[in-house]
Amino acid sequence: MSEKDYNFDKQIIEQLSYVTPPEEEIRKTNPWSKPIGFITWGFILTTFKLNIIYLQYILPVIGVIHIFLGFRSLRKENKYFKIAWLLSIIKLSLHLIDLAWISTPLNIMDYPNLIIGSVMLPFQISMYLVFRAALKETSKKAGRLMETDPLLWASLWTMAAYLIALSPLSNSWLIFIPMVVSYIFIVRSLYHIGDEMDDTGYVLTNAPIKISNKIFGWTYFLIAFAVVITCSVFSNHLKLQSQEYLHPETTETRQHLLDMGFPAEALRYLNNEDLMMLSDAVNVESFSKLLMFDAKRIEHEERYGNYIQITHTYEPGKKNMDSTTVYIELPKNVVYVMQYFKWKGGRPIWQDGILISGETAADDKQIISSGLFYSKKGTEYTADFPRLICDRMTQHTMFGTYYPVLITGTLSYPFGSEEQGGYVLYRYKVMTDSDIYDTYNIFSYVHLSSPLHMPYTRTEDLILSGGYTFEDMLQQHQTNYESMALREKIK
Repeated sequence: MSEKDYNFDKQIIEQLSYVTPPEEEIRKTNPWSKPIGFITWGFILTTFKLNIIYLQYILPVIGVIHIFLGFRSLRKENKYFKIAWLLSIIKLSLHLIDLAWISTPLNIMDYPNLIIGSVMLPFQISMYLVFRAALKETSKKAGRLMETDPLLWASLWTMAAYLIALSPLSNSWLIFIPMVVSYIFIVRSLYHIGDEMDDTGYVLTNAPIKISNKIFGWTYFLIAFAVVITCSVFSNHLKLQSQEYLHPETTETRQHLLDMGFPAEALRYLNNEDLMMLSDAVNVESFSKLLMFDAKRIEHEERYGNYIQITHTYEPGKKNMDSTTVYIELPKNVVYVMQYFKWKGGRPIWQDGILISGETAADDKQIISSGLFYSKKGTEYTADFPRLICDRMTQHTMFGTYYPVLITGTLSYPFGSEEQGGYVLYRYKVMTDSDIYDTYNIFSYVHLSSPLHMPYTRTEDLILSGGYTFEDMLQQHQTNYESMALREKIK
């Protein structure tokens, strides 16, 4: 290189030394704001939850990932950042445990919430205080004191939120709004710490990483999703104690009931002990309806001059069920009801639920027998309901509190099974002094097409709490029965 060229290059280098690089380039060289921003957003996403479209579960997962990634970048800076990083690893593990917990029947167990909350509170505050000590240590190295102390306020805010949650003020908007406003100010101050550290010119000690932020984030998210799916599949696919179905012999009582109009398909699942209870039947009447779970809605438009009337009808889709209600009238106002159902398409394998509400004031209502049936590889099987009870429930409505006697149950069928169905036979005495009466039965069925339901709840509990509605009664079968004496009187 000639001396002339050498002098030219030297002048260019000297001139460039006075040029201030763009702010983004500074951040790449001294990226305090990025890990601090990760940690701040992580605390936000794990503190506030949005109870819509599963965001209350998705956002905290993203939050714990951000907290870990932020502390991972800073773990070589000082011992306090390393401790915070280790705490963030524990937080990742605890969050996976929490997802597994709320996806299984553990979620509905009675456990000491106060004790668990009292343990998690010190853990969260410890993360804040360790993070605070780490920032103070870094500020001393940079020769600059922290202008604000948001992490101390965050610790006090967390303690206050815990105490308020235990008090009668937990549902008060007068407390909620000031708490949210104060948290916003705390978060803003914490977020600006990264900018303050950038301004000091203090270069952080970058920690080497073997897995990129993007790969780690997606890996943990997929692991969390796999935990939820696995726990949901295991919890919502109820196991059956099945045995091979044996066709009953034709007896005189069985034939008598068939002659009275008892549906043969339903009667074959009743054993001889059940039939003995029905031997004095004076009348049998059955009602059937096709329940549709993916019905096609068809709109009809009729014109009457300037007036347009719009009506709707429904056609069956691929998921349907035959529902049959059989009334067996006995002397002395005793009524037996058999609720029989059989699937025609669909895959009822994820904790479906039933509700039978008829004569809800009858104190002597009781289940006589019940069962599920299906076929697999050409063999027929029967089994008991995983859960089926008849009890007096408590229902809260806009008209007051009621205590009806209801039958609720849940069921699932094995993978690959066909011709699934079931029945419930129950009895009660109509509370009237005359043999002139009418009675009714309402059969409601809830079909779950997916195992992903968080938090885990028993389907029958959701039905009782009003979690499901039966629009256009497509999944509901209502019937009425008039006694023989009432029919003769009408004639």
